[in-house]
Amino acid sequence: MKKWIGLFGLLMLFVCAQAQKSDYSGWQVWRVTVKTKAQLDTLLKKVQDVWSHEVGLGDIDVCLSPKEQAMVRSMRLPIRVLISDVGAVIQSQESDFQIQGDLFSQYQNYDQVILAMRNLQRQYPNLVEMFLIGTSTAGRPIYGLRITRGVRQQRLYSNRPAVLFNGCQHAREWVTVSTNLYIAYQLAGLYGSNTQITDLLGRLEVYIVPVVNPDGYVFTWTNNRLWRKNRRYLGNFQNGPAYGVDLNRNWGYEWGGQGSSNNVYSETYRGPSPMSEVETRRLAQLMASLPNLRAHIDFHSYSQLILWPWSYTSTLTVSDPTFSAVGNQMRLAIEGVHGMNYTPGPVYTTIYPAAGAILDWVYGVHRVLSFCIELRDEGQFGFLLPADQIRPTAEENFAAVLELLEWTKGRFVF
Repeated sequence: MKKWIGLFGLLMLFVCAQAQKSDYSGWQVWRVTVKTKAQLDTLLKKVQDVWSHEVGLGDIDVCLSPKEQAMVRSMRLPIRVLISDVGAVIQSQESDFQIQGDLFSQYQNYDQVILAMRNLQRQYPNLVEMFLIGTSTAGRPIYGLRITRGVRQQRLYSNRPAVLFNGCQHAREWVTVSTNLYIAYQLAGLYGSNTQITDLLGRLEVYIVPVVNPDGYVFTWTNNRLWRKNRRYLGNFQNGPAYGVDLNRNWGYEWGGQGSSNNVYSETYRGPSPMSEVETRRLAQLMASLPNLRAHIDFHSYSQLILWPWSYTSTLTVSDPTFSAVGNQMRLAIEGVHGMNYTPGPVYTTIYPAAGAILDWVYGVHRVLSFCIELRDEGQFGFLLPADQIRPTAEENFAAVLELLEWTKGRFVF
């Protein structure tokens, strides 16, 4: 009996250790300026968590523990402190979650997101349909919304082009979840009163997947606010147990190249094989099931960018003139709402190589006009964007969404 009590006690200690929240007290986010390749290589060896999308000579945003701060400071590089206490920012934002407000005045946890999707379907049953895409590594449901006029009259409308929006491939990018919910709520809520949206939803089918990575998203709420990857257990290696694959390096078009890692501990670990992750496969299956899919946006944060293929090479796609034209229209639409500037361009040459990214697969395999939009901000708060910026971020990007929907409406074949 005592033996079993002892084993139970050890098990509970293990469970409690797993559930303990990561403590970011004293951590800081720095913008470090590197001028040589040697400096860059040394910096990357000393730092675990790089926040910048562009990793090269020049400015790089890094999130540093107190120990890492001392190591980087010893390099005597120019630095600028962006966030002086990451733990304090996380703690202050957690207190905001207790304040009751509308969907877009505070971030929503996983259960609240599902409830918001169900409520929208309940409120607009002839316009909105909630459906199950599949389940995650841990068995959590991945839900999507289908929005179109007469949504339950046909499973698919053969004469209506489809557009898909998704967010939260990377778990810590909370504002992408809110932005996708905002798109859904605006489309449904303005149908019938706004002539443009009424026309669009009579001609198009819109699919929205707010949380592609539910396990990682839940983990950011319960354990580690800055977790990026999914939560698949990869095994016990030299440096201890490893968890998680970067879903946006796992897509099966030119998988395994520059900008992805084969190191299981890396934030950009691409997985053991292309499409190895169940979350990636389920979203891919949804898109493959839509014969009329014509356009797509994968929302991320941060940096304020409008990006298109290729991610794996600097070569331009044959569709680059179209990408550039539509991307610049979206840029102007965003700027017209709150005056914010989003820089457009191909991924590889605008930020960095990122082989295995979703937009290369969507365009390369299906020839669908596929964008990645990096939302606010440009580094002041990074992944810890304050809740009071949720609504303006969503508003300006909804203007970009309308531009893409208008383009899609006029082009049944791309």
